[in-house]
Amino acid sequence: MLKPEDVLADEFVRAGLGLEFPNGEDGEPVVTIGQEVLEVMNGIWKQCMIVKVLGRNIAISALSRKLREMWKPKGAMYMMDLPRQFFMIRFKEEEEYMAALTEGPWRVFENYLMVQAWSPSFDPTQDDIDTTPVWIWLANIPINFYHKSILMGTARGTEKPIKVDLTTLHCERARFARVFVEVNLRKPLKGTMLINGERYFVSYEGLSSICLKCGLYRHLVHSCRQGRQEIVSHVEVAAHEKTTNGKCKSGGEWSR
Repeated sequence: MLKPEDVLADEFVRAGLGLEFPNGEDGEPVVTIGQEVLEVMNGIWKQCMIVKVLGRNIAISALSRKLREMWKPKGAMYMMDLPRQFFMIRFKEEEEYMAALTEGPWRVFENYLMVQAWSPSFDPTQDDIDTTPVWIWLANIPINFYHKSILMGTARGTEKPIKVDLTTLHCERARFARVFVEVNLRKPLKGTMLINGERYFVSYEGLSSICLKCGLYRHLVHSCRQGRQEIVSHVEVAAHEKTTNGKCKSGGEWSR
């Protein structure tokens, strides 16, 4: 694995490093790393990607073993763990890096592997991978809708369509049409859609924690903030109706 010390000489780094004590030597130090140093350092990590297994915590050793089995890299592949179950993967061969980055979707241990190219602005303590490719199922749509352009156009109602499953294109199964799309997990996921006036259900393969109330991923209806707010609103309305339509006795009972 290429080490930063092999690329940047100590003298170059020290020349681009600034240290100040604006509030005196006992105060907070202020460090400035020069842009030239950062540009070289960023170049070292250019063939890296950030990954996270959706909805599951996995040890780095188990995930590394699984990814090597799946990708079968011929060149070196290095993996390091980051906060919040993010992992950073570095490839020696650019072709293998691009294949892992673009040829998904990848699934490990029955869950989707979210991937994105590394960038120096990514902060694993705060940021999330907001978009992920998933297969959607359009349940029970008529067989005369099974045309690539129809299905791709229909899938635009959920998010960005990428491709249609070959089994669907070959009309080998007709219980549901399967389309590969990229979805934004910060937005509500569509559970239904109207096609020519008829309503059809949409399901997301591999995404189990979808709230039926607000459509957002990562929580279920019983922990939905929107649902709790509606319950509180209903209770407040009921209490207001009781106070306006009757008087409360000291024992807590109501009379009209």
